[in-house]
Amino acid sequence: MSTKSLGKLIRRLRKQKGLTLRKLAKEVDVSHVNIVHIENGRISTSKKVIEQLAKALDYDVDRLLAAGDAVGEDIKKIIKKTPTALPEFLRTAKDLTENEWRDLTEQVKNMKGKK
Repeated sequence: MSTKSLGKLIRRLRKQKGLTLRKLAKEVDVSHVNIVHIENGRISTSKKVIEQLAKALDYDVDRLLAAGDAVGEDIKKIIKKTPTALPEFLRTAKDLTENEWRDLTEQVKNMKGKK
């Protein structure tokens, strides 16, 4: 997703929550000008700020990170731990529907519980 698309999403979420630029900026601990630049797609922002925005906007942090073409540190660690297996798995599973992903997630949770 482009910085413009991410910005539009953040603006839409902010307005849905009824937050002003200044109120959101205060919650995220950045300037309101920074929020304006993010919303207008003029700048890209750090993962930390995206995570803070997700929290302030009551939005799923992984979804907002993905919208900003970023992943959380926990995901980075998993990728580093399994540098060949994970990409192969994702390429194999790339065409799964959202329901199939949920089913697969439940199967993995059940596998972990059996050990």
